[in-house]
Amino acid sequence: MRRYLDLWRIPGAPMLLVGGTIARLGHGVTIVAWLLLVRAVSGNYAEAGLVAGAISLATAFAAPVAGRLVDRFTVSRVLPIIAAAYSVSQLALLTAVLSEQRPWVTVPLAVITGALFPPLSPAIRAGWTHLTRPDGGHASARTTAMAAESTVFELVFVMGPLLLSGFIVATGAVGVGDPSTAGTAAAIVVAALTTAVGTVTVARGAALRTVSGSAAGVRTVGLGPLRVTGFPVMLAITAAVAFGFGASPVAIAAFADLRSGGEGSATTGLLIAIWSLGSAAGGLTYGALPWPTVGVSGLARRAAVVLALLAGGYALWNLTGSVPAFAVVLVLTGAVIAPAAALLAELVASAVPAGMPTEAYTWFTCVNMSVAALGGAIAGQVVENSGGVSLAFWICAVAAALAGLGAVALAVSADRSPFASTDTGADTDTGAETGAAS
Repeated sequence: MRRYLDLWRIPGAPMLLVGGTIARLGHGVTIVAWLLLVRAVSGNYAEAGLVAGAISLATAFAAPVAGRLVDRFTVSRVLPIIAAAYSVSQLALLTAVLSEQRPWVTVPLAVITGALFPPLSPAIRAGWTHLTRPDGGHASARTTAMAAESTVFELVFVMGPLLLSGFIVATGAVGVGDPSTAGTAAAIVVAALTTAVGTVTVARGAALRTVSGSAAGVRTVGLGPLRVTGFPVMLAITAAVAFGFGASPVAIAAFADLRSGGEGSATTGLLIAIWSLGSAAGGLTYGALPWPTVGVSGLARRAAVVLALLAGGYALWNLTGSVPAFAVVLVLTGAVIAPAAALLAELVASAVPAGMPTEAYTWFTCVNMSVAALGGAIAGQVVENSGGVSLAFWICAVAAALAGLGAVALAVSADRSPFASTDTGADTDTGAETGAAS
């Protein structure tokens, strides 16, 4: 754990680790909460899925815009405004849902609240990139920092549903007539407030206060990071991984229904929690190991190995015939998820100019959310057919294998045309459009 202790001692790191975790607890709550609340009030899953989907897609496509604003005007100026507007929009949507407004009211509000989702995770990754830049004396901590961030991200989405359940149980204990609706609504209110206060606190901390593209002497215009050498390949790798991440929970739920004897819902929640905890353990282990400092080519090769292990793990799902055996394989498969996410973050930090880190990371948010939704939709159709669970598992394996091939292609490309160092400032040789700082 010495590497984590060294990371903790970096000025600004404790706020990113602790404050960033607390500020994002609401993220793990709201994803499930809106689906449950709209279903409870409206009585049908179609409207619930419409509202939840509108939030997710709006977040995905608005994220790069928010990221560019952060890079141009600093984290401390932009994120507090977005976070405050997001919380207000959440409360407005909550009011509309509880008053049983029609979809033509709730869906536009859902789009607004999704578009205002504060890009705190991309900003935190940009903060880690800044703290571990080569000229700052902490470059060797980058792998540990990105592994810690990926682990925190996993834990947020384990703790979020648990907190939601806690609110429902608590409201039932005090004698509320409909604890499911009241508890879910209370959880959304608390999540909105936590997100606003936590985001403002972290954004004004020492690590993020001055992070911006202007500080690097550039202003991103046009396609920005999309024109950076290798960046589209990184997004393609992310898309393949995200497809599997979106499809796998559906496949896990279908497996649980087949193997758990009528306790599918409870078993699904347990299996996904086990999978996420395996990822968290893998992320912590990866960050604690003494990895050598390497460039894009070396990171891409490491990613190819990790993604090959992920593909193998998905394939092993087909060899399990019971819930306990499946749980063991899930732990092993989950152990490579956080390292894969950390490696993708390291690739961005190594390849993207210092003037656009937040926008670059928000493109990963866009791809992850949109492609994961596609993966879930396709898996839902697949598992409805005879033998569909096994086919869904194989689809996840193929997606991870394609991601690994993408990492190999990125490594080969980097070997043929070495990437310029981009940690210390703008580098117009990367193909990104830059101009004078505003």
